[in-house]
Amino acid sequence: MGMKPITEKRDVQDRIINYLQAIGWKYIPPADLNEKRGYDIKEPFIPDILEKELKKLNKGIITDENVGDVIRRLKLIPSTFMGNKEFLDYLRGKKTVYIEKEKRERNFKLIDFENIKNNHFAFTKEFWFDDREKRRLDIVLFINGIPICDFELKSPTVYEAEEQALEQIRIYNNALPELFKYLQFYTLSEGIRLFYGPTWKYERKTFYRWKVENGFNFEKLVKSFFDREEVVKTLNSYIVFMTVDEVLQKYILKKHQRRAIGKIIKRVLEEKKKKGLIWHTQGSYKSLTMIVSADELRKIPELENPTIIVVIDRLELEQQIYQNFQAYGYPNIVRTESKKHLRELLESDYRGLIITTIHKFEGMPKHINERENIIVLIDEAHRSQEGDLGNYMRGSLPNAFYFGFTGTPIDKTKVGKGTFIAFGYPPDEPYIDKYAIDESIEDGTTIPLYYSLAKTELHVDKETLEEEFFRVVEEEGIASIEGINKIIERAEKLKSVLKAEDRIDKISKHIAEHYKKFVEPLGFKAFIVAVDREACALYKEAIDKYLPQDYTKVVYTSNYKDSELLKKYHISEDEEKIIRKNFKSPEKLPKILIVTEKLLTGYDAPLLYAMYLDKPLKDHTLLQAIARINRPYTGKTCGLIMDYVGIFENLQRALAFYSKDIEAGLINYDNLKERFKDLMDKAYNILKEIDLEDEEKRIQNIIDYFFEEDKKKEYIKIFRQIQEIYEILSPDEFLRDYIEKYKSLIQIYTIIYQTYNPEVEKRKIRRDILKKTEELIKKNVELLNIVDSLPLYEINEGIASTIKADNVSQRVKVANLYRSINIYIEKRRKDS
Repeated sequence: MGMKPITEKRDVQDRIINYLQAIGWKYIPPADLNEKRGYDIKEPFIPDILEKELKKLNKGIITDENVGDVIRRLKLIPSTFMGNKEFLDYLRGKKTVYIEKEKRERNFKLIDFENIKNNHFAFTKEFWFDDREKRRLDIVLFINGIPICDFELKSPTVYEAEEQALEQIRIYNNALPELFKYLQFYTLSEGIRLFYGPTWKYERKTFYRWKVENGFNFEKLVKSFFDREEVVKTLNSYIVFMTVDEVLQKYILKKHQRRAIGKIIKRVLEEKKKKGLIWHTQGSYKSLTMIVSADELRKIPELENPTIIVVIDRLELEQQIYQNFQAYGYPNIVRTESKKHLRELLESDYRGLIITTIHKFEGMPKHINERENIIVLIDEAHRSQEGDLGNYMRGSLPNAFYFGFTGTPIDKTKVGKGTFIAFGYPPDEPYIDKYAIDESIEDGTTIPLYYSLAKTELHVDKETLEEEFFRVVEEEGIASIEGINKIIERAEKLKSVLKAEDRIDKISKHIAEHYKKFVEPLGFKAFIVAVDREACALYKEAIDKYLPQDYTKVVYTSNYKDSELLKKYHISEDEEKIIRKNFKSPEKLPKILIVTEKLLTGYDAPLLYAMYLDKPLKDHTLLQAIARINRPYTGKTCGLIMDYVGIFENLQRALAFYSKDIEAGLINYDNLKERFKDLMDKAYNILKEIDLEDEEKRIQNIIDYFFEEDKKKEYIKIFRQIQEIYEILSPDEFLRDYIEKYKSLIQIYTIIYQTYNPEVEKRKIRRDILKKTEELIKKNVELLNIVDSLPLYEINEGIASTIKADNVSQRVKVANLYRSINIYIEKRRKDS
């Protein structure tokens, strides 16, 4: 007996329904739910359940008299992104209701977060809702009669299943805002993998894959993500609204963040150990992990109102972290003004959150506060935690818990080993949680970086670089950007080489040409990193000769003693805010920022693609700076570093901790051409098996050959890799010999895509084709018109005879019929 065809319903939906029921979610069939909704498909709630649970959870607060008013309030929440944020406050019990008898406001609950079993968990399938349009959602999950999650499904055989499902949810959100103002997150699956993200924000950077140990166990994926405790925790703690650069963002925490927070809490509550290291790669939202950790610790009753101290090693970061905690809505935050202020807070037994730099612990008396419910979270835990400053801190708070957060692989030098000792328990437990570069790239949290060395004549000579920079950094154990700046201040010869007028002019010309050729056509932006503030100003003067003036802006700290040249580029705090915000927008200027210290840490701009590096950096500071360009964005497959100093000439020298861990994320640009050649050969080896000579039957032969799923997948994977490299290399004379071959590959890819991707007619945007390949298609009529030459059957009563008479293989007939029916259905839908 043959295998039944794989379908969305049988293979995905039915399995999910079984898994959810097995972990305590009650299944309400569509007909029953329809009845409960009073046959009103504009009703977002399950009214009888919501009423009952509201009264049960809020005895004496919500009664028969006022329950209707409370539900009306929920329905009047604006159907906007801000409304979605407001509803999360309702879910978290932050809203009040006036109790006439008591003449006061009382908080009320929609969910019992303390006793999970005290809630009603239900779900349904094929949930119809009518708003701007009438739409049907695959699975909707409810807690206490309130919709909290949309779960969209695709068949595993559908091409680009997760992309299509995400597009669908985006459309639903626009069409059904009256429902989506309540839904806090979405999930989507093709029965193999599980993806999730926050509603109202459908960007690459907020679209995640859920993972479990040992990979593709779909049952385990569904049951762990929808475990009732996990879902309640997600709603209570793991969804974050924050205003960043004046734009409201919404995040949902990823697996590695949840895991680290859980381990910190467990250590504080249960274990005898008093410290731990969290090693999460640059760009994995460590600051968010730290903020939520602090908030979770603050709320734990057993800790009896703890003091939480966030320690950073740079003044600029102090302001940034303070703003992040404020944007999160964290209560009782104090930012220390001086050593004296910090001492007063610790002596007076302040309870709440203290943000301070490590330097303010200098000279702090021993045992100033011996409480155990003090938790210290150290950002970028590395060099500053050893030596005197770390000793002062630990001596003054002898019983505190210490958790270090670092994004830098710990180096092999005398400097780095101390981080393990300061926060870990080597050799058994060097860290309590690790999220490495390769894992981060695989998850799509970050993207790989390619580095390229500019012409050798622009480099600093190796001797000067070694004598005045590398050796001094190593001897003095420098691991901060301020420390690097102090060394550069003393490095007279190095500075004079880097700031030579002729050199800066040549580099500016090179940057302008490179940017116009390789970066601007992709719609991305760039940083120029200069050696010091004066060099920033010199670069601005030089580059204005080659690019429009408003393309570039200089961002550095002002000083009233500055020279006239430096004063020329001073900007106010408000101007800097506008620049930071505009730089993140594809439509707005500037396109390039010239920096030396500011924005090299903690600034997150996914549009940032290229870094023109003309400042010596090493180890931690180098990795931290280049991590600015490793953020994902639509159409951005990598980041690009152009090195004018020569530090990447010897990676082992630049990164004392260079390892396999870093290799995955930092790749030599020169290797790309070899890789491109290899991939082209692989693609053409596949095509050898297809008869492409017979012009009349060529398209049929392609459709026939790629009928098998494995063959399709293999070709698509190789084509995508070729396309990504083409995007990085183009324009380059090296590609000239490959253009005709590449055009043929595009044609074949288009035939596969159009024939076997039934949803393609609905898609307004082709997210699979990157910018430069799209340009190539537009310039070549034969690529543009390939779709018109694909066979279509007319859908009418004579179709059976047409198919029978068609002189092609059975596989081609099936594929053509499949495509024809889908196009016919979509056309009918549009016409109606």
